[in-house]
Amino acid sequence: MSSQTIPLYQKVSEKIIRHSLDSSITSIDQLHQKLTEKGFHFLRNKAVKNYNFDFYCSTSKIAIEIDSYAHEFSDIYNLDAPKKLFISSLGITVLRFTDYQILTDIEEIIRTIKNQIKMAKECVYVV
Repeated sequence: MSSQTIPLYQKVSEKIIRHSLDSSITSIDQLHQKLTEKGFHFLRNKAVKNYNFDFYCSTSKIAIEIDSYAHEFSDIYNLDAPKKLFISSLGITVLRFTDYQILTDIEEIIRTIKNQIKMAKECVYVV
């Protein structure tokens, strides 16, 4: 194999990831619009320490991650493991949704986010 040749599996993987990023952008836009309509105050594409989240609310310490098809690959999934551990040590709750969930049942996602915000507020008063 010459240095110019790209293996077929790599071409296919790149195509899948590229498609998945396109659908993620669409689902991110839809969720952002719905969060804004409902009056939730999440920052979009927010960095917390060295990690970026699709959405973050500092008052509730809730981050939202939208997983594309790329997260089904073990390499991508394994890269998220240290992030999960570190973020949980900061007391941040991460809600994960797939593109498919956002595109097919956004109202259920909004209910989940609303309930998590409510729980976060209750925890503040318990302490």
